[in-house]
Amino acid sequence: MKTMLRTILSTFLLASMITACGTPAAPTAAPDIVGTAVAGTQQAQALAQATVNSTALTAMPATPTPGPTMDYVNLTEEELAALIDQAVAEAVAATEQATTAVTYTITDGAVTTDEVAYVYDYYYYADYYVQYADDVMAEYYTLYADLATDMITEMNAIETELTQLNDTLTSIDSSLQEINSTLEQGLAVAEESIAQLESAAQQAQTNAQELQTQAQDMLSVLQTEQQGRVDQLLQIQPNNIPTDKLASLQSAFDFLDFANTAMGDNKLSRDELTGLAQLGKNAQAGFSNFGGAGGVGPDLTQFSGKFDEITNQFARGQMPQARGNVGQFQTSLGSRPSPGAGGGLPGGGGGLPGPRP
Repeated sequence: MKTMLRTILSTFLLASMITACGTPAAPTAAPDIVGTAVAGTQQAQALAQATVNSTALTAMPATPTPGPTMDYVNLTEEELAALIDQAVAEAVAATEQATTAVTYTITDGAVTTDEVAYVYDYYYYADYYVQYADDVMAEYYTLYADLATDMITEMNAIETELTQLNDTLTSIDSSLQEINSTLEQGLAVAEESIAQLESAAQQAQTNAQELQTQAQDMLSVLQTEQQGRVDQLLQIQPNNIPTDKLASLQSAFDFLDFANTAMGDNKLSRDELTGLAQLGKNAQAGFSNFGGAGGVGPDLTQFSGKFDEITNQFARGQMPQARGNVGQFQTSLGSRPSPGAGGGLPGGGGGLPGPRP
């Protein structure tokens, strides 16, 4: 417990003993008795609050426990953004705990070696979550930098605040190192060093609040942008409609080939999304015009909605679901038409030329 709290406790106990053992006072001494009682109550409240603060701080784990390794490729864009939101919230909360620990430590104007170690527990906790938030954001950049626009702008703003927060945590670290070095030499810690630590903690608190404010609308920005992508794709019209059922089936495999190639690097660009949507509109028109059950081959019209379904999943950043849907769709279509095949729909395999422009 801090020196000030020991003094308060001693004073409170002494006042209690005097009150318990003293003789009754004359009526004229009543104001002094009231004053002593008020002071004792205030001291008791201060002691109780300090105990609550200390308990709240020490109740937090000294070091964070890393979770299982995350395969970010198997997360949707929304799930990854939610992970970033949670990491930022953890970084803010941990920083606030660290700054509270600093304030609690320097209350009496002195710092001991044990108190330096005490603050470092909270510093490491905050530093961990700041770095974790930065790592998760880097994963978002890797997977969605070529697809997102508004979200990347939002991420850049959050990253700026996160960097500033990291800088002020570094300042806390530097102050603690300086104080610890002084203590190891058996010297008294200078008031200036304590003031620097306090200033760094106050700046970290400010930066944490600014980070929280900046990140609070991130998920709504994502939802708006995803809907904007879908709305933009709705404006695309067919520009190369197949002329028969065989060509329609070929166009469907063109669509699937393009999707598989585009997602070969586990990310999708705006241009790739637009190209996929165009191929989908062309194939969809062919299925609607020539895919009926009449004539040769299966009824393809039942699959007409698959093109928009898959494209919209990609547009909403639902990459795992879209990849799975592509595989299921390809299986449902059966054998790929042979290149150059004539009138009927062959059952054999064979490759097709690359996606149409």
